[in-house]
Amino acid sequence: MENLISFLKDYIRELPEGKKVSAAAIGFPSTINRARDTVMQSPNLAGLDNVPLKAMLEEELGIKVLIEKDVNLLYCHDRKVLNLSRKGVHIGIYFGTGIGNAIFIDGKPLTGKDGAAGEIGHIPLVPGGKLCGCGNRGCAECYAGGKYLVELINTKYSGEPISELFVRHAESPEIKEFVENAARVVATEINLLNPETIVLGGGVLNMKGFPTKLLEEKIRNCSRKPYPEESLEIYFSKDEVENGVRGAVEYARERS
Repeated sequence: MENLISFLKDYIRELPEGKKVSAAAIGFPSTINRARDTVMQSPNLAGLDNVPLKAMLEEELGIKVLIEKDVNLLYCHDRKVLNLSRKGVHIGIYFGTGIGNAIFIDGKPLTGKDGAAGEIGHIPLVPGGKLCGCGNRGCAECYAGGKYLVELINTKYSGEPISELFVRHAESPEIKEFVENAARVVATEINLLNPETIVLGGGVLNMKGFPTKLLEEKIRNCSRKPYPEESLEIYFSKDEVENGVRGAVEYARERS
């Protein structure tokens, strides 16, 4: 927290003369409470559990601060770039270290009773499976997230660069199973919500050689017939480091 506060203060202090910050929006790979003032749990990032971030940052910075799930800010960016409607149900699923899930209904993110709506990376995929950062076993992101790919490199393809994994081993049983698991995760939400559109992205899907066409084929195979499969509108997001920041700007403008 001290490092984050120091960084933000320096950024504000170094703005050109005449420029003023009116608000800050920050995304976290975490469960944020319904009131959107406290980071409740960060399974893949140590040191950010039960932290009342909003109040702490507003006191230190003297400006309005908005905190949100990083995946929701990513989706805000993609929604603008792809010119998607705000009416109805729209979802974004982003495969990184874990699996991030944005669910927007009539333009607003779904939060749920505790702020934990949309944790699709933690649906139970394998009974009694690998221990997840959330404390449960067999969660989907243990088998369809980037953490599984790191494990694969460390155990089966030791010494190889992870950036070449899909290029060199796209036909291996392990990679095919990974893509199948990812498709099941996406199709699960499609079958539950029958969304208007689906945006898929994240660092994993943008890795060199990732079998995008195979993933979409598997998603369609797993989706209920005839609907929602026949009406699916699937978009793929281009992963750029600025996307989350641009989405945060859109999010802050709408709420400031």
